[in-house]
Amino acid sequence: MVNPWKDYVKLSTVLMGSHGLTKGSLAFLNYPAQIMFKSAKVLPVMVMGAFVPGLRRKYPPHEYVSAVLLVAGLILFTLADAQTSPNFSLIGVLMISGALVMDSFVGNYQEAIFTSNPNTTQVYLMCFCIQYDA
Repeated sequence: MVNPWKDYVKLSTVLMGSHGLTKGSLAFLNYPAQIMFKSAKVLPVMVMGAFVPGLRRKYPPHEYVSAVLLVAGLILFTLADAQTSPNFSLIGVLMISGALVMDSFVGNYQEAIFTSNPNTTQVYLMCFCIQYDA
């Protein structure tokens, strides 16, 4: 073991929660809406990257502008889809949003582990998470 067990438990739990919320949101959202939300994963990754200890990323202004435009497009799509789709619910939006936050935590936390402990290999960390996620 290269890292403490708590790191692996955190990653596995959050990854499991993310997959569960993603699959569960299909009961309340149609598939195109879910894909649209998942494509906006960059937003929570940017926000979470600024707050994860060990990373504290800063982004150039044009990336923030791009993120705001992505949010505006997502809001417009969501509003239009809510009026036309028979399978659309606020619960599904909350579930997929929670999954996106968990996804962003996983990626940023893994990067923080890699930078804090260079002996960690990405293959070992991902195999551990996949093994306990299934």
